[in-house]
Amino acid sequence: MAQRLIMLTRRVLAIALTLTAVMPAQADVAQQCIQNKNRIKACPHQLYRADKLPSQNELQMLCICVADFLPLLKQPGSEQQRIEQNMTRRQYQAEYQEDLPVILAILKRQR
Repeated sequence: MAQRLIMLTRRVLAIALTLTAVMPAQADVAQQCIQNKNRIKACPHQLYRADKLPSQNELQMLCICVADFLPLLKQPGSEQQRIEQNMTRRQYQAEYQEDLPVILAILKRQR
């Protein structure tokens, strides 16, 4: 009985090691999170999504800091909020260029 258990354990370990060697590491897939370049602290709300941005050649695992893009997703309630939203949008547009509409579509769950 003990020998059978040892043999079964060896087989399970061999399969696990084989799968680990064959499958790519997920940590290598996700690159730096898309977030405000001035962020100092860790992002409190991240979204991971497999998608392709216009600036990329292939499908990738994207990390987006939702908290940084929330001001662009809300409807402004006042003129001051509309002005601040436009300034934020221009800042992100300069930084992310053609990727910004795709990022916002992902956050709005339109992609």
